[in-house]
Amino acid sequence: MKNLFLFLVIFCSISVVAQEKPTLYLIGDSTMSDKKDPEKNPEHGWGQMLPELMTSEINIQNHAVNGRSTRSFIAEGRWEKVREQLKPGDFVLIQFGHNDQKVNDPARYTNPFTQYRSNLEKFVRETREKGATPILFSSIVRRNFNENGVLVDTHGQYPLVVRMLAKDLNVPFIDLQLLTERLEIMYGPQNSKQLHLHLEPGEDPYEPKGVADDTHLSKMGATLVASLALQEIAEQDLELKKYIKGKVLFQKILKEVPVSLGEYSEKVPWRRTLKQDKEWYGSKEAQRIADNVLLYQHTNGGWYKNIDMSNELSSKEKDSLRNLQNKEMGTTIDNGATHNQLKYLARVYKATGKEDYKIAFLEGVDYLLEAQYSNGGWPQFYPLKKGYYGHITYNDEAMIGVMNLLRDIAQNEEPYSFVDAFRKNKAEKAVEKGLKIILDTQVEVDGKLTAWGAQHDKKTLKPAKARAYELASLSGKESAEIVRYLMEIENPSEAVKRSVRSAIQWFEDAKVTGKRVEWIKDPSLPEGRDRIVVEDPAGGPLWGRFTEIGTNRPMFIGRDGVVKYKLEEIEHERRINYSYIDNYAEDLLKEEYPKWEQKHK
Repeated sequence: MKNLFLFLVIFCSISVVAQEKPTLYLIGDSTMSDKKDPEKNPEHGWGQMLPELMTSEINIQNHAVNGRSTRSFIAEGRWEKVREQLKPGDFVLIQFGHNDQKVNDPARYTNPFTQYRSNLEKFVRETREKGATPILFSSIVRRNFNENGVLVDTHGQYPLVVRMLAKDLNVPFIDLQLLTERLEIMYGPQNSKQLHLHLEPGEDPYEPKGVADDTHLSKMGATLVASLALQEIAEQDLELKKYIKGKVLFQKILKEVPVSLGEYSEKVPWRRTLKQDKEWYGSKEAQRIADNVLLYQHTNGGWYKNIDMSNELSSKEKDSLRNLQNKEMGTTIDNGATHNQLKYLARVYKATGKEDYKIAFLEGVDYLLEAQYSNGGWPQFYPLKKGYYGHITYNDEAMIGVMNLLRDIAQNEEPYSFVDAFRKNKAEKAVEKGLKIILDTQVEVDGKLTAWGAQHDKKTLKPAKARAYELASLSGKESAEIVRYLMEIENPSEAVKRSVRSAIQWFEDAKVTGKRVEWIKDPSLPEGRDRIVVEDPAGGPLWGRFTEIGTNRPMFIGRDGVVKYKLEEIEHERRINYSYIDNYAEDLLKEEYPKWEQKHK
């Protein structure tokens, strides 16, 4: 009986192990790593995209970290942490090289033919000792085109060493250098910017000062690189192939590049579609994107947020979007949603005269008009969602973006002259109600008008709390946008003039001088960087994104919801992923307001 019990215990243990999912471990640098705040952060590592491209039958742990070389990954104990978890049937994807070549950094540099190779051998040997499968990768290329449009390598001997080692040790090898080189060349010197981080100042709230980064990847670039890596794994018929989703295997990514790259029609990412020349909106590319916009529109006339509508869609993806069109919960004006789609459709309709675009535009206008509260404000989401989503929302230019569009429609501005008189009249009334609520929500402190919060309670009209780190306060960023809207009114009433002047005085009272915001590199931190506030006699003016009502002190609030008064006192993740203090109203005070005052004094 005792032996039978022992047999059953052993049998059950073996069964549990057999049923346990394999784990795919990723070790490498920033081009592979997960990025913080993925919904807003334009930067993505290609390893970050694998969960979307692989089945749920395998676990994925991405241990790749910004700024790491083979040397620092081992020295910091990161490899040991992975090694201890490995079990038979697991996989380890290994990609280093970007930081091993930093010859002036003793904590990271490795000689490609000695220490670099030795460290890779260690990863391979110890992975195999655990019964897991190592797969070596060469580094992705940098976008480094010379003046003749030729892509020039920047990694020297490191990719060669990986190839040699893979052959010597009979390790599966994925040549990402070759695959990404072909990808960059296919897109060409200009269009390949879409694969990386190329943003103009003000183009993306996550990178307000703009960025030009030819090493790291955009979400689009990361998705393509991850797909190429998985397709090559399938092409080599590696065991990992069975965990790759079918849609990845049948996707055609790399194409033959013609001798003249100019024969390709330039692709335009969604974030730049409202910044094109007038003639472009009649192009095939503009219409292709407009057709996508129609597919993403819901039957109530609105759109979801944070969607790149310039992506090329497969037939299956289009069918899926059609099935989602009746699902209204989630349609919003947040992060530019709905009003930006309408601005785009109007331009393409004026250039092409295609009736489908006009119909979709008018349905979207009806959605905005219906979403407005009777007091004149707009909620963040409509139909209404429970929670802070029902507040009157100025945050991220939500309500002001809607009002700018409706004002242009009411005033018969181009390209909105095609809108019927009935809707123009309704737009005019909506703008009047919206103006009234702007004036009514301006916060009064000790008998003086000040500024506005990021969101206000729809009933009490007082500043209201949203997420844990977005407490009721006065907002330097949103208030600057509201003042600019008010200053564009052609014949402002005395109430509007008083509102503008009071807000300007608040900006003067609340400004922070003698300090500046600075990004610094810090390899010891996640993503290898930090955002700090430093003393600088010439620094400023700065304003808090959240400013304490009554004291005008900038507030720094982490995910715990506790107010701090110094940026360094909140967690690193919030410091680098959210803008708490900046020069939001500097141009407003120096240039825009003096011109307005001269006109209306």
